[in-house]
Amino acid sequence: MSREMTIRLGVIAERRQSVSRWAKEYWIPVGVMLAPADLRPGDVLVSDDRMTRYYMGRFEMVCYPADTEAYVENFDSGAPALYVVLRRDTDGTHPLDWFVHMVTASPHEAQDCEVGSEDIIERLPMPPEIEAAMIDFLDSYHVEKKFVKRRRDKLDVEEQKFGKQPIFLERKRHGGGGGNG
Repeated sequence: MSREMTIRLGVIAERRQSVSRWAKEYWIPVGVMLAPADLRPGDVLVSDDRMTRYYMGRFEMVCYPADTEAYVENFDSGAPALYVVLRRDTDGTHPLDWFVHMVTASPHEAQDCEVGSEDIIERLPMPPEIEAAMIDFLDSYHVEKKFVKRRRDKLDVEEQKFGKQPIFLERKRHGGGGGNG
């Protein structure tokens, strides 16, 4: 029996006209839902003269028992969220300029995507039905880990380690210290 939980999600994003002269348009994820069967990536949901809202496609979010600490942190924020990562379609295999690279409930995983990338990352409210599934998953698999403070090893500074003289004896022998003269 698998311990992972997989949820099929659908992502909605908007392409908006930019008010900046430096960019013609920009994309922003605006919604996540359980994946509908009747929509295809690139389907236009709403459009006017300033924006177009697209169905971006399906994504299977997999939740792992090893990541429950991150999911709990998400819930402890007071506003559970899903993090949507859009990536630019550089090879023309998707119907839109951007595609759903990832959807996650882990703030840690989302943060990893921010480092050195041009991805669009948006924190969106977690829909109630997904929130309920996540709570059931956490109830089944999360184990609170008690914080244990590490104690430093008591090191005898007089003791010779690894066949070398202690550093303070070396300095005394070579004239004291650390300067270039």
